[in-house]
Amino acid sequence: MPVSRLRRRCLSALGLLPALGGAAPGAAPVIRHALVQLPDGVPNYELAVLRLLLERTQASHGPYRLEVAPPMTQSRAFLQLAAGDLDLTTSVTTTEHEAQALAVRTCLYRGLIGIRLPIALARRRAELQRVATLEQARQLRLAQVESWPDTQILKANGWPVQAIARRSSFPALLERERIDLFALGAIEVYPFVDALPGLCVLDGWLIAYPAPLYFFVSPGQPELAARLRKGWELVLADGSFTALFEQWAGPQLQRAALNDRRWLKLHNPDLPTDTPLQDDRLWHPLVAARLRG
Repeated sequence: MPVSRLRRRCLSALGLLPALGGAAPGAAPVIRHALVQLPDGVPNYELAVLRLLLERTQASHGPYRLEVAPPMTQSRAFLQLAAGDLDLTTSVTTTEHEAQALAVRTCLYRGLIGIRLPIALARRRAELQRVATLEQARQLRLAQVESWPDTQILKANGWPVQAIARRSSFPALLERERIDLFALGAIEVYPFVDALPGLCVLDGWLIAYPAPLYFFVSPGQPELAARLRKGWELVLADGSFTALFEQWAGPQLQRAALNDRRWLKLHNPDLPTDTPLQDDRLWHPLVAARLRG
């Protein structure tokens, strides 16, 4: 049975089919990016979205070639964007980030990256599941990566946060009971925790705040930012982004059972005023209903 055009786009973006209409490597301009690098064979969602946008705009903007930069912190990535040594990265938006680089204001995760599920030691599950209010939750020691905007959001809401340099540090801190919790987005948490024996994702509650994650482009590459904005318009209109998102995030959202949890809502004081909160195309229905107002 032939693969449908929409399904072919999604599979190609995930790297499961050859790229559509790819040009010879020497003929294509290079886009240097600092997207998160994953082990070989693990689908990279952010890279898949980027490829989808670039492939949909090949007719209007020409071929492309992607080049991955060495691993770096978000802070370093924004310095390199400003210096012109990097073309593109992703991050939760902040006022500072939007002053440093060109924000392409469509959230790759439909707002769900700000829906954070708590990770804890499996042996402490029963104890920590009993949290019912934000005040109770703020008594718990929570770690977060120091360069992530989430750290400042949590601190601004009165949560004492232990800042860590790398995400990979949190399992050892939990095991030694130096912290009580770590939190990751509802659409990213399970693959990490499934690979970490002795840890669990708590079921009863979650932390929620508006935190869209965008592509950010070097100020010296306005043509690339315009191309990505055009790509977003096309993939939102033809349904290919929604299909890709559901293919990747659907199973994780089913496990997360967000409607069955207590939502502990936080304010994001650094959410830029230009955030397109009222554009229904851009947000998951739960985010629109519970966080947008």
